[in-house]
Amino acid sequence: MEHDEMDVNRWVDERLRSLDPPAEWRPNSPAAFAQLRRRSTPTRRRWWLWATLSATAAAGGAVLLLLSSAPTACANPLGCAPSTPMRPTPSPAVALGPASAGSIARDRKPGFKESGSPTAPVTCELYTDFECPHCATFYLETAPQFVARYVDTGKVRLIHRDFPLARHRYARVAARYANAAGQAGYYQAVANRLFRTQAVWSADGNIDEQVARVVPAAAMDKVRALVRDDPAVENSVAADEAQARENRIDRTPTLLCNGQIIGPNLSFGTIEASLDPLVVQR
Repeated sequence: MEHDEMDVNRWVDERLRSLDPPAEWRPNSPAAFAQLRRRSTPTRRRWWLWATLSATAAAGGAVLLLLSSAPTACANPLGCAPSTPMRPTPSPAVALGPASAGSIARDRKPGFKESGSPTAPVTCELYTDFECPHCATFYLETAPQFVARYVDTGKVRLIHRDFPLARHRYARVAARYANAAGQAGYYQAVANRLFRTQAVWSADGNIDEQVARVVPAAAMDKVRALVRDDPAVENSVAADEAQARENRIDRTPTLLCNGQIIGPNLSFGTIEASLDPLVVQR
């Protein structure tokens, strides 16, 4: 038994001595690191490729998420513009002159979309889209000042024209409701309601509910019938759109006074600076 243990110990010692490096061996760190880099390069390349693909996919997903959650309403500080140009090569607006502006006014019989004196020296046309946020801001905040100073004093005759943009899903239906309500004698009430509750009906499309809040039940039945069956309601919107194309209107809100576009910034100060010279000239 003791002999066997000595044989085992001798075998172990021999194996351990065989692992000792030769006396002339010296460590070569540069060579070792070079070999390590050669071995790890394919791994690093695979890691960088994976990281690049992952980052690209994440960025693409983020862009798609932003696009899918982007609001449909415009955010242009100058107003809402069509998704596609109205003409391939738009031309600059050209002043039509007082005679042309007067002929435009005479082409329309006095109606619920007009206010002010028929003999006012200046005729202004206000092009709006009921679903345009900038139109709502102008109509509710700036238009009252404009009307009080120029329309109510007989200086300006104001014509409200519909210009629903294709990018706004419910704008045309809203215009039809407003025009139908006008035939029933409730245009201003409905226009104000639509602009004030724009954020609600532009999200759920329930224009009828908002209009019914300001129109009596009996008149509301007439409004619904006109929206549903009367081609004159749609024709009124289409006529305003044709007038917009003729006047080279390309965004909302737009104020056109005696053939001249005011703005593009429609602050009350800008309107004053543009209208006062026209009023004084008359």
